[in-house]
Amino acid sequence: MEELEGKLPEPIEEALIPAAFIESHRAEFNKAQKQLANHLQQEEIIKQRDNLKALAESAIGEIKSLNDTQASILRNKTALEAERDRLLQELNRVNQAIDIADHDLSQIPPAIAKLEEDKQKHARQAYQLHKSLWPISGSSVDSNRVIENIDQIRLRAMKVIQEALGLL
Repeated sequence: MEELEGKLPEPIEEALIPAAFIESHRAEFNKAQKQLANHLQQEEIIKQRDNLKALAESAIGEIKSLNDTQASILRNKTALEAERDRLLQELNRVNQAIDIADHDLSQIPPAIAKLEEDKQKHARQAYQLHKSLWPISGSSVDSNRVIENIDQIRLRAMKVIQEALGLL
């Protein structure tokens, strides 16, 4: 490059001098590319973690609803049993309602157990994803800016070289 200094038109020299040292930007360029890939991976992990947390929170709401339903059904069963004792002529109608309540109650414990398993599984998965997150210096915008600046140096040098070759 020193041999060509002063021999080329000034715009060509201005474009070629930074291009001659473009290799010195390689580490910075590679770091910016890695950081950008890491940012994208982290965003996906955060999205998965948040989805799993939402599923766990949904299971918590369903468990509460089923527990409330269970308590309500138990209160209803007790009232029906008391009514059966007082109203023998309506015994058949009350016994049918009790049978329905018993059936409903029998469905709740397995549903709660399944939801508990799902909640635990989702919470563990969310925790594992959360543990895999790590801090990344800089932002995606900064990494993209570094990559774009270095790419512009390369493109400008290529353009000047092509134009210079076209003049020969």
